[in-house]
Formats: sequence, C-alpha cells, structure tokens
Amino acid sequence: MGRVLALVATALALLIGGLVLAVYLTRDEDNIQVDNILSENFSKAVALAEDPQEGTKGVVDLRQVASFFDWDSVLAVAPGVSRDSISNALGRKWTGIVGVDAGELLIFLRGGDVVRFANYRGTGHFAGLRPIQEIQRNDAVFRVRSLVVTLR
Repeated sequence: MGRVLALVATALALLIGGLVLAVYLTRDEDNIQVDNILSENFSKAVALAEDPQEGTKGVVDLRQVASFFDWDSVLAVAPGVSRDSISNALGRKWTGIVGVDAGELLIFLRGGDVVRFANYRGTGHFAGLRPIQEIQRNDAVFRVRSLVVTLR
C-alpha cells in the first residue's frame, strides 16, 4: 500500500511540475490586460450620463471615473485600428489584450508609459475624434447626447 501511494504521489508531483514548467516556458510578461473594472465604470458612466436622476447633465468626466490611479493623458483609439498603428502612436510595441472586443480603447499614460487601459463596452459610439487621439487629463471630459460621445 505504501508503494502505491508513493507512486501516485510521484506521478502527481511530476504532473504538477510539468504544468508549472509549461506555464513558465509559454508566458509573455510584456502583455497588459484590460482593466475590467475601469471599462465597466466608464461604460456605465456613459450609459447613465443622460439620465436626469443622475445629475450629470450629459457629461462624463474621465478624471473622476479614473481617479483611483495616476495618469497624465489618455489615448482614445477607435475600433478597428491596427496594433501597428497603436504601437506607432505609443512609440513602443502595443501588447494590450482585450478580453471583450468591443468599442473604443482608452489607453492611460503617465510620462509616456502605459499604466492601464480600458475599453468602452456600451452601445454608443465616439464622434469627432481622430482614429487615435491623445487627450490630456485636464481635457478628458466627454459630452454624451443620444449615446454619441464627444469631447466637451
């Protein structure tokens, strides 16, 4: 009985070791994941912006939505823009991974480095912006009318 348990324990240890090795060898440390909480908060703020009970008067202040971390500017990226175009705008390879492929990307920068990014998940759309446009923190206030999001 003791030998059988030892064999099972050894096999289990080898399997776990193999899994750890596979994860270690196939990892990519440069990737950055979408901030799901920030994405949901921004999408909710846009959806509620026109609700008179919310008192926002159609305005979404990104400085308030993303107040829980430090950032200087945000890069607004339209849907369908290539990874190469984003990389060119950032000046380095774009390695962001979006779990849900919907809406505009908001890439938050501090000193030119990506600190977080979110994606808009609502049914509205952005208008009046270039396909890739950098917006300074003080200017990151949006107006929402009939689910069309524009800079204020």
